[in-house]
Amino acid sequence: IYTGEDTLSLHDALPIFMTNPSPLSSPAIAVENVTFDYPGRRALDGGQGGQAPAAGQPGQVGQPPTQEQQAQQAQIAQMAQAFGFGNQAQANIVPAPPAGEQYRFNWNTPMALSPHNPRIVYAGANKFFKSLDRGETWTASADLTKQINRTQLSIMGVKGTEPMASKNDGTANYSNLTTIAESPVQPGIIWAGTDDGNVQVSKDGGATFTNVAPNIPVLASNNHLISRVEPSHFDAGTCYVSVDGHRSNDHKPYVYVTKDFGATWTSVAGNLPTGNVNVIKEDLKNKSLLFVGTEYGLFVSLNGGGEWKKFMTGLPTVRVDDLLIHPRDNDLIAGTHGRGIWICDDISALQQLNDKVLAAGTHLFDVRPGVIWQNDIVLSRYAGGQKAFKGDNPQPGTAISYYLGAAPTGDVKITVSDITGKVVRNINGTKELGLNRLQWNLRGDPPARPAGFGGGRQGGGGGQGQPPAGGQPPATPQGGQGQPPAAPQPGQGGGGGGGRGGFNAGLPLEPGVYLVKLTADGKEVTTKVVIEADPNAK
Repeated sequence: IYTGEDTLSLHDALPIFMTNPSPLSSPAIAVENVTFDYPGRRALDGGQGGQAPAAGQPGQVGQPPTQEQQAQQAQIAQMAQAFGFGNQAQANIVPAPPAGEQYRFNWNTPMALSPHNPRIVYAGANKFFKSLDRGETWTASADLTKQINRTQLSIMGVKGTEPMASKNDGTANYSNLTTIAESPVQPGIIWAGTDDGNVQVSKDGGATFTNVAPNIPVLASNNHLISRVEPSHFDAGTCYVSVDGHRSNDHKPYVYVTKDFGATWTSVAGNLPTGNVNVIKEDLKNKSLLFVGTEYGLFVSLNGGGEWKKFMTGLPTVRVDDLLIHPRDNDLIAGTHGRGIWICDDISALQQLNDKVLAAGTHLFDVRPGVIWQNDIVLSRYAGGQKAFKGDNPQPGTAISYYLGAAPTGDVKITVSDITGKVVRNINGTKELGLNRLQWNLRGDPPARPAGFGGGRQGGGGGQGQPPAGGQPPATPQGGQGQPPAAPQPGQGGGGGGGRGGFNAGLPLEPGVYLVKLTADGKEVTTKVVIEADPNAK
């Protein structure tokens, strides 16, 4: 992942993906999602990623990853980089205006690559720009904004035509595009939103646009900013739009969806609390699973926006500016206005949680493949103390998640067996009503200890507690093996405590396919899990 000042973008490199928190008006810094040393993720582990990049830009297969990037107000550059972020070649590819014309770019200029062709680049000012050759040449649309003259707008009751001190001092351009996205389902369907309340849709690849904002109730009489357009991953005519009215002292949450290319719109804000919405994200695998980032946090809906639930275990109260879902690892990544990147590892249980699962009563979710990463002993030698800012590495292993429709009367048992049927790991599971989750470290059972032998114990998994009405899950605490669990929120089960591990840890299992079995109240459900070797191991 890369981040701009308020945006995230993804580079889907194996075996890890990248993140880079970008301070205000400064180059973006790329760091890895996983490091193989003791200190954890640090900004210096990656390197300078150039200026703030555009969202959703994968590198081309078989070539060094290439990134179209923008800093404030369309300082657009192209960077070809090796995986070590060295020898960066940058070239300015900003669209040049005709003689006598000046484009109005937003402070956070919207940019995107086509999901169907990575050579096609989209950018926005007051016009929509399209390049078929990664920025070498550009075509421009007509002006897609309301062309509002900011100098004529009233400020605190004073008409814009009257004298006032420091008028519009320190403000960026106004009446320009703020968000651009192409439908992942059908090439050529492009959506764009502006900071003065227009929502434009094109069905011919950007040659012509239709303004559908008058069909959105809140925009019929307001010039609120369009914070995000989110075309559906499942239907060409469906698109979500979030609207931010706080600049007009309107702090209500506005989220809408259309299923007919913008002809009609339905509010899906539901029970969202007060706070402007900065981003709406539809899940890549479950069209009913939605996430929104607001001025005060992160929220999730399992029923297409009918009901929302706070999704913030371990996440502070902070403005969430952008969201991404990793297509390979199913991680949810949030970019905050506090210059932070927060990753909720493996949301696949939420992606699989549907009415059929809820009706089954007891369900074991598919388990994400686990990689036996090997730490680099040389890199683990670190004596810098707190000198360098560092983030946490994800917990080792893989998460095992299951749903209990009723609290079991007996113990919940989880076993892992190899292909011969031999049980290699026994785990005592949590038995909270609702969604439960524990982290398995890909090791077998610990060896038997001599009588009276001390040593730490490995921690159990974190229970999720009872889901709220409508099947909405609580946020996901994770009890760690050998780590203290996250603090549970009210109504949630806490994770089992972890000790130092030490001599009580089992040996890592061999790569291969294993069978996971959940037993609760006499009912057994199974699924498989794949253990993969470290691709970096020599």
